Amino acid sequence: MMKSLLTLLLAVGTLSLSGWAMSAEPLPDKSIFDDGYPESAPVESLTLSFEQLGLSKFKLDGVSSNTRVEFTNRLDRLGKKLTLNFSYTYSPSLIGRVSHLKIFFNENLVTVLPIDDKNTVLGSVTEHSVALNPKLIKDFNQVRFELIGYYDLVCQDDYSKTIWAEIGKSSHISIESQSLALESLLEYFPAPFFDSRDYTKLTLPFIFSSQPDEPTLEAAAALSSFFGAQAKWRKAQFPVHINSTPTEHSVVFATNDNKPDFLLNYPDVDKPTIEIISSPTHRYAKVLLVLGKNTEQLKEAVVGLVFGYKVMTGRSATVDAIASLPLRKAYDAPLWVRSDRAVSFDEFIEYPTQLQSQGFRGQPVRLDLRFAPDLFTWRENGIPITLNYRNTPVEHGMLSRLNMLINGKFVDGFILENDHGKTITTQTLLPLLSDINPSQSRQDFELTGLDLTTNNQLTYDFNFAVVKTGECSAIPAGGEFGAIDGSSTIDVSNFHHYIALPNLRAFASGGFPFTKYADLHQSTLVMEANSSTNAISLLLNFTGHLGAITGYPAHRLSIQFPSSQLDFADKDIVIIGKPDSFLSSVAENSSLSVLIDNNQRIVDQAIYNGAYDSTDAEKIKVNIRSLGRLAIISGFQSPFDSDRSVVSLIATNDNAYSLLTDALLDNAKTSQIMGSSAIINNQGIKTIKTDDQYFVGHVPIHTLIWFHFSDQPLLLAILSILTLLLISFMLWRLLMLLTKKRLSEGDIA
Repeated sequence: MMKSLLTLLLAVGTLSLSGWAMSAEPLPDKSIFDDGYPESAPVESLTLSFEQLGLSKFKLDGVSSNTRVEFTNRLDRLGKKLTLNFSYTYSPSLIGRVSHLKIFFNENLVTVLPIDDKNTVLGSVTEHSVALNPKLIKDFNQVRFELIGYYDLVCQDDYSKTIWAEIGKSSHISIESQSLALESLLEYFPAPFFDSRDYTKLTLPFIFSSQPDEPTLEAAAALSSFFGAQAKWRKAQFPVHINSTPTEHSVVFATNDNKPDFLLNYPDVDKPTIEIISSPTHRYAKVLLVLGKNTEQLKEAVVGLVFGYKVMTGRSATVDAIASLPLRKAYDAPLWVRSDRAVSFDEFIEYPTQLQSQGFRGQPVRLDLRFAPDLFTWRENGIPITLNYRNTPVEHGMLSRLNMLINGKFVDGFILENDHGKTITTQTLLPLLSDINPSQSRQDFELTGLDLTTNNQLTYDFNFAVVKTGECSAIPAGGEFGAIDGSSTIDVSNFHHYIALPNLRAFASGGFPFTKYADLHQSTLVMEANSSTNAISLLLNFTGHLGAITGYPAHRLSIQFPSSQLDFADKDIVIIGKPDSFLSSVAENSSLSVLIDNNQRIVDQAIYNGAYDSTDAEKIKVNIRSLGRLAIISGFQSPFDSDRSVVSLIATNDNAYSLLTDALLDNAKTSQIMGSSAIINNQGIKTIKTDDQYFVGHVPIHTLIWFHFSDQPLLLAILSILTLLLISFMLWRLLMLLTKKRLSEGDIA
């Protein structure tokens, strides 16, 4: 713990705290405060369906009689009114005077609802609205339904299929919450700007004093990627405003010479500074101030914040110095399965009991795994996993199982056995990687069925057998536990990295090739100097998306405005703009002109192939100018380095940038992006092939030959024959030389 703290302090440097007060003219008339603060706390109404809250188990029965729906409460919100609106249908076989449904809120019994067996309409839906006590609200809340069901008072079998009740999928929770005026403290950070208790998409406005320059955009991109890494699956969106006063939680970038109007009287700073204040027009809205003497210091302030916020306290912190942060290595993103060693399951867990399942039909153990998109798995049987697990003793002769799934697809199952609670040897998935030592308590096998471009979910589902003791009775379930040991590992260190590009699926879902280095130190982003707020917002949404993929801030991304001095050697490149946005800035024979010419060719080809059936190039140009909302994502090989790539995010007009944002942040739309170009309009996404395929990465030469000729068996057969003939000829020549030498030696003798 002490070592981690020292590392943080060395990386961030010295953080000095100071409490500043706003310098502003006092109010001449304070009578508005005679009856209290004139601004009432805003109240927000929110409706959350059970499906939105992740409930998957809607059916209750005699054994699996409980289901839970969970929701959270933000740090800056006070729940004032909670209403549980739900419906359910129950079995007509249940006896009314002894069967009922119990409702718990944070394990406090709220109500008991009887089962009406006099209802003449079989299968009718019963609807209820139950008020929940807001005094019981916590940060993480749970509503639990429990069915007590009887179909017979003498011969009762809890495992009978006649005992059931099903919660309606339209059920929901209505919440009215009131804003709280939090203290302006860095101890809360990243709350309230991002609150882990909030499961909805993060929307955080970024406010600039004026049109931002390159260092300011780099600072904003680094901060947006940090918030994206915090939001993860929630997604994050960053609206952009110029010189506006914040009315909600926002981030403001300002320098001594360039402040928004509401900060004109704010004190100047000498060093990179982070401060939290309340909005001058809305005391419930917090403002994160990123301050610097100049725009270069804004980047230092952001880097100090994202790597040192855990040791920041008070309202304000200054970054005195930042030690040199090491460059990230390839494929070492925190959210990725590492490529240099085996990774234990302990490194993937997000809460203490994640690897444990409780109950006869307990919740499965789930792990999220993200791999490098260019992992070369051709002719591999899968990815090796070493699995260790434990379970409570099971009845002899009864088949209790552990099922394994990947992305919801069944992979294999293992029979649970008794071994006094110790880790036991599993069954085998083909093919077996190594011989099994009976004394070992683990088994190596391989995993198939992965999608390397996106997040994968590995599931282990414990299912315990039912012990029957008679025709109408069974031993009640209870005390069943299964646990995947954290020492279990997954290992991709022996795999090579090789991928065919352009591959927009790898880009949209995995950020590849830019996320190969989590800090993006080998990437350059080009956009026009006077980009609109919509274009800047797309930039921040894109970097936030990359942060969610890697779990690391993209603080080394280089952002460049068009210039004849740009050098794109050894860089992966992103272009954001309109089809003709760079033309006035391009000097002939410059690197930028080569890049833009290649990009224009791809964009024209995408629009031409995707929207028209004509070969008239002039018609393409005319139609580009007349198009409405249309966006194009295209990938092609860098003209400066055969191992590097270019991806362009092009919008035909300013309003079309939102199409690109939606495509990156909506999982359903992201999954449709593939190929080398994607045309996006209001009707959907169309993918087309616009450029030749190329390959990046490294594999052994013999594998490379077999891989590239594998789809041409005749040519491969001819090549194999020629290779054998060549080897035979060489061996024949060698034998001839040896024979000649032996004969000559014999003649001398």
